Amino acid sequence: MIRHVSAMCGRYSETVDPMQLAEVLAIDLCTYEFTPRPVIAPTQAAPVIVRENGQTELKPMRWGLIPHWSEDERIGSKLINARSETAAQKPAFREAWRQRRCLIPADGFYEWNHLNHGSGKKQPFHFHLSDRALFCFAGLWERWKRPPANQAELFADTFKAPPPVLETFTILTTSPNADVEPFHDRMPVIVDIDKAAEWFSESSVKLRPVNLPLEVNEAQLS
Repeated sequence: MIRHVSAMCGRYSETVDPMQLAEVLAIDLCTYEFTPRPVIAPTQAAPVIVRENGQTELKPMRWGLIPHWSEDERIGSKLINARSETAAQKPAFREAWRQRRCLIPADGFYEWNHLNHGSGKKQPFHFHLSDRALFCFAGLWERWKRPPANQAELFADTFKAPPPVLETFTILTTSPNADVEPFHDRMPVIVDIDKAAEWFSESSVKLRPVNLPLEVNEAQLS
C-alpha cells in the first residue's frame, strides 16, 4: 500500500445526532436539523459547534473556510483544512484562531490509498472508534459577507435584502497516529470532549489532540 500525501481530511461521516453532546458541551441553542450523513464533502453544509456572545450553539456551516477579507468565495474549496502547527500565523486563519474556534461533530473520516504500485485506482478507508461513538474535530470558522457586485449596489433600495452572509469552517490537522500513518501523513485533530472548553478559550495557545485508538475499514463510496 502506498502512503498518501495529498490534502487531508477530505471526507468525513456524521451519522449520530450531535445533540448527544448537548449536556457535556453545555449547548444552549441548536439551529441544525439532524440527518444522518455517511459522507460529508467540502462545500457542503455540516453541523458545527461554536461559542459566541456567551452561548454555545450547534448550527450548520459550509465546509471550506472563506476569510472575511476575501473577495472570492471560491477560495473556500481550497481551505477545507488548516495545519494546527501553523494556523495561528497564516493570514487566512490567524484571526479565526484567536477569536473563532469551533468543534465539528463526527463519527469517522475517510482516506484513500492506492491499491498497488503503478495502479491509478484508489480504495477509500473509513476511520472510526471501535464503538462508532461520536467525537469532535477541532476547527476554525469565519463569517463572510459577499461584496457588492458594483458600486451601485451599495446604494440599492433599502428594502432589498442585504448581500448574503456565509458562515464557513475548516478542520485542523496534525501528524498522524499509528493507525493513520500507513495511509496518510496528516490526520484531523480530535479533541477530548471533556476538555472542549479549553479549545474554545482564547488563552489556549497550544492544541493537544487526543490520540484515540481508531479502527479502519474499507469503504464503498459512490
